[in-house]
Amino acid sequence: MEWLIGGGPIMIPLLICSVLALAVIIERAINLRRNKILKPEIIQTIEAINNPADIPFAISKCEVIAGPFSNLLRRMLSNNHLTREEKFVDIQAAGRQEIKVLEKRLLILEVITAIAPLLGLLGTVLGLENIFGIISELGLGQAKAFSGGLSEAIRTTVLGLFIAIPSLVAYSYFDKKVDTFALEMEEYAMRLLNKLYPSEDFGKK
Repeated sequence: MEWLIGGGPIMIPLLICSVLALAVIIERAINLRRNKILKPEIIQTIEAINNPADIPFAISKCEVIAGPFSNLLRRMLSNNHLTREEKFVDIQAAGRQEIKVLEKRLLILEVITAIAPLLGLLGTVLGLENIFGIISELGLGQAKAFSGGLSEAIRTTVLGLFIAIPSLVAYSYFDKKVDTFALEMEEYAMRLLNKLYPSEDFGKK
């Protein structure tokens, strides 16, 4: 605590950034697990659909099981008046909307990654300004005051980097994970599309 207080007022926004980053990392680690996104029940539902008669049951299943994957599947099954090409475009549009849900709060990590080092640098600059104030008043003979002020000046930079580096790693990891889920969702959607539209004429019936 003494080390943090010694860093000056810039330590306050840095601490806020650290708490926000930790909260987002924990929340995304919990909610971006594969079995919470690509739920086995939805995958089993896709496998069970073999003809248009199975669609009402699948839609009811998706209404019970909430999530981006079930939302995508429900939208796909609901618009039966569309042709195969129109359905494909609709799936892509719906997929982009659901990906935004998966990317929720990752923007916070991205912003923290950018601003934490800058806040640290700002704290260092302010600390150096105080050091030059000490030098102008006491001269260079006060080595203890000078070294102590310099130590305080670099604390904000150290903390800023300490926050930014794990935040960047977490952001990259979760962003890659979302991309993987998006590809898998698209793969399952296309598998279902091929089941429901074995020929171009199906969508026109």
